[in-house]
Amino acid sequence: MTDASPRLFVTLIGDVDQEPFARVKYGCLLESLRRAFPIEIRDATLRGLPRLFNALQVFSPDRRLWKERFYQNVPAFELRSASVARALRGQAGRVDLIFQIGVLYDASRGNTGIPAVIYTDYTSVLSGRRPELGRSPLTPEERKRWIRLEQAAFQRAAHICTRSEFVRASVIADYGIPPERVTAVGGGVNMTSLPALSSRAGTASPTVLFIGKDFYRKGGDILLRAFANVQMQLPGARLVMLTNGPLPAGLDLRGVEVIPPTWDRTFIHSLYQSADCFVLPSRLETWGDVLLEAMAFGLPCIGVSGEGMGEIITDPQNGLLVPPEDATALAGALVRLLSDANLRARMGGAARQRIESQFTWDHVVARIYPILMNAIQSSIVLKGRDA
Repeated sequence: MTDASPRLFVTLIGDVDQEPFARVKYGCLLESLRRAFPIEIRDATLRGLPRLFNALQVFSPDRRLWKERFYQNVPAFELRSASVARALRGQAGRVDLIFQIGVLYDASRGNTGIPAVIYTDYTSVLSGRRPELGRSPLTPEERKRWIRLEQAAFQRAAHICTRSEFVRASVIADYGIPPERVTAVGGGVNMTSLPALSSRAGTASPTVLFIGKDFYRKGGDILLRAFANVQMQLPGARLVMLTNGPLPAGLDLRGVEVIPPTWDRTFIHSLYQSADCFVLPSRLETWGDVLLEAMAFGLPCIGVSGEGMGEIITDPQNGLLVPPEDATALAGALVRLLSDANLRARMGGAARQRIESQFTWDHVVARIYPILMNAIQSSIVLKGRDA
């Protein structure tokens, strides 16, 4: 970065200084951006009276549904967009590009003349295909309005960056954005530095790790059914699940330990270090940050084919992919890994190499950098023509 580097106005939902979720999910990305550009960060979260108004108008006794509605409702989209527009008016002449993380508002709606690039890991169309999973809390009419707002944000942006080709395809096909304006750039592992690897000796009690706060959407029940079959073949196997309860009644929990979700990174890293493989049989997954973390610790991973996870896991080099919602296939993949320490070591080593070569945030920012520079240059050319 030099004194002449373009200046970025980075806007997102979350306070990386105060909120653990935002710090874990976005902190390393922002640090990598800061190494490449001078940046100004704007948290678009609703605060004060707008936050209270938003919470009251979407209230539900179901706390999970209330939380989803709190973030995803049309009035909140409008309020966030207006808040960012006001902040941008104070940046006139001081920033060269808006870098918007997520699509819960439209940072370009104020017609500031500053080009914008959106970076997103999902679309509402994808979430709405499985409404029973809780990621699409809108009524059919509300969903239509939300998607129109999302589409307008995509149309106003100079470029859209997605984490996965899976989401890129949705932005193009479902929102009508030209393919040349959408690029899949991947995502980075949310660690300030990659951990030192320790050797994992073969054991009669191999440990499977699952991390997924949303038990059902992340396929926790599928995993429990599969693990019951694993236990019959490998009775010493253990399963550690970091997830929200309660677990469905009637499932076999032999060898299973359930731990409540936490943002304690030291504790979570200790879980990776003590595991032998990682599994995430999600019903809906447009990317998979926890897969990257597990691979950084040298763990072979089992994921689901047909969605974003196939862009992280290369079957059979660094992990395995199974058909969605197939407990039998998942059990077979688990037995294959848990019964072969040499295979786990080989796949785990390849997993770590994939992180080192492709999935740090510095790698991602290097892929984003020319896109941002091109958006800035194109804006300068257009302004020159209009002058």
